[in-house]
Amino acid sequence: MSTQTVFNLLVILVGAALAADPFSQVLIWTNSIAVLGIMVMQALAALAVWAFFRRDRRGMSAARVVWSPLIAFAGLALLTVLAVLHFGLLTGASGTVNAVLLAPLPIVLAAGICIALRIRSRDPQRYVRLTHVDVERD
Repeated sequence: MSTQTVFNLLVILVGAALAADPFSQVLIWTNSIAVLGIMVMQALAALAVWAFFRRDRRGMSAARVVWSPLIAFAGLALLTVLAVLHFGLLTGASGTVNAVLLAPLPIVLAAGICIALRIRSRDPQRYVRLTHVDVERD
C-alpha cells in the first residue's frame, strides 16, 4: 500500500469518525488546499523557467523565455493571493477552519526548501538526480 493510499484512507476514516459531510467538508476542504498548492508550484515553476534561461536564452526569443514566464509567475502569484484572501469561497468554511487549512502550506513549502538545500549540500549527486527522470525505467 502506498503512502498516498494510507493518507487518503486516514482522511476518510477521520472524516467518518467526525461525521463530516463527505462532499462539503472532506472533499472540498482537502481539494481547496491542493488547488492552492498546485497554484504555488506552477508559479514557482514559471519563475524557475525564467531563472534557468536568465544567463543563456539558448537562441530563444525574450518573449518566450523572459516575458512569458515572468507574466505567468505574476498572474499565478496574484491569483494565489486572491484565492488565499477569499479562501472561504472555495471551502464554504469559517475563518478559523480556513486558517487551520491554510497554516500547513507555508510550513510544508519551507520544509521542502530546507530538505532540498540539505540534500544539495550533503549529497550533490543525489540533488542532481532529483531533476532527471528515466522515462523507460520509471
